[in-house]
Amino acid sequence: MSPQHPALLDEFHVVLGDDAVRRARERIADAAVGAGLPLSRSALADAKLCASETITNALLHAGGECRVRVEWTGWQLRVAIADRSVRLPSVLPATVGQTTGRGLALVDAFACSWGWESTQLGKVVHFLITADEAEPPAIAAQLAAA
Repeated sequence: MSPQHPALLDEFHVVLGDDAVRRARERIADAAVGAGLPLSRSALADAKLCASETITNALLHAGGECRVRVEWTGWQLRVAIADRSVRLPSVLPATVGQTTGRGLALVDAFACSWGWESTQLGKVVHFLITADEAEPPAIAAQLAAA
């Protein structure tokens, strides 16, 4: 991955309302595409799905607003959602007939990794989507040394 890609792609505020989640996920995808990141359509779809789930959770369970930060690590797209709730995220077991509560299970399935951290004002939930054409620096170094 060439170093010309910026570390920070975008940061924005989301408020609960019509099309808020759709607009946020499209903004994330547009930032990645606009920066020329090596993400396939499949990887972008994964990023949009994970963004929809994490932003929806923040809007529904943490006061109707959140802050989204989109970054490029050099080989992964990192999306972080900050909210004002101290309630920690958890993956719930799916049950028959359940219509809600599967968001983090989807994030767990489609993101390379995800996690959270507590902050003074609430928490930040993040997920990572790995580039299709990039190799993590540690793996690239190992391959070069072999």
